Amino acid sequence: MNHITKGIVFVLAGILFLLLSFILPLPTPLWAVILSASIILNCTGTVFLIRFIQGFEQKEKKSE
Repeated sequence: MNHITKGIVFVLAGILFLLLSFILPLPTPLWAVILSASIILNCTGTVFLIRFIQGFEQKEKKSE
C-alpha cells in the first residue's frame, strides 16, 4: 500500500472510532480507549497523507 491509501484507511478508521464513541453508551474506561484509538489513528493517517503530499511536491519540482 502506498502512503495515500494507508492515510485514507487510517483516517477513516479514526472517524469510525470517533462515531462509535458518540453513538454507543459505553463505560468511561472503554469510551476513553476508543476515543484514544480514534485520535491516534487520525494523527497517523494525517502523517501518511502529509508524506504523500510532500513526495508529490518533490516529484513536481524535479520534473520542472
